[in-house]
Amino acid sequence: MTILIIEDNEIEMENLKLLLAAFEGYEVIATAESIHQGIELANNMQPELIMLDLQLDCQNSLEHVHLLDYSPYIICSTLCTEHALQAFEVGASDYLTKPITHEKLCRALERLPQGQGEPQHRARKMALPLHNGTKTQMVPIDHITLVTADRDYTIVRDISDSEFISTRRMHEWGKLLPSPLFVTLDRSTIVNLDQIDHYTRLGPDRTATINFKNEHQHRIGSTARRRLKASIEN
Repeated sequence: MTILIIEDNEIEMENLKLLLAAFEGYEVIATAESIHQGIELANNMQPELIMLDLQLDCQNSLEHVHLLDYSPYIICSTLCTEHALQAFEVGASDYLTKPITHEKLCRALERLPQGQGEPQHRARKMALPLHNGTKTQMVPIDHITLVTADRDYTIVRDISDSEFISTRRMHEWGKLLPSPLFVTLDRSTIVNLDQIDHYTRLGPDRTATINFKNEHQHRIGSTARRRLKASIEN
């Protein structure tokens, strides 16, 4: 996989080059110290992966990503998590906090499919920062099983049945999570179809219980049940 590094800190640049050299099949073909130079190099050379520092010359690099004329994988890096959600909204594949270590980089590279894939396939491989109490955890999108509304918040569950609280609204989750993998069943429920084992219809009111592969259960109304049935049959 060919790589472009965009980083204005010389020490961080050299550290990243040394770390990447330890991984077979990855080749740094160019480096840039400014976002403008980086975008120009990317469009000319079209590397498969861009390692992008989020703060370059006091600029937010994410505001320039739209200038790319193709769709590379992008792994962002910064000293804090302030721009993490914005990074994923503009199509970043992963997010690393500095200092970048071999272990952090290894996990990020492992989440990348080898070669350019279809957009929906690539979206499945993205990981999002989700909050569980005081801890922030990177959760691959295809590990999310269920998103539900809870007043001013949303509750996100993953394949380990961990629960995360998010300030992202349901309509925002609907735009972020790739279809047809994820289906919005009603205003308060989004499910990952790949993580559903089966669902059971309940009584004459036509409600149902969704049984996930991790054994978590979630009850839905009749409208949501009809949408789930149609999605599974399609």
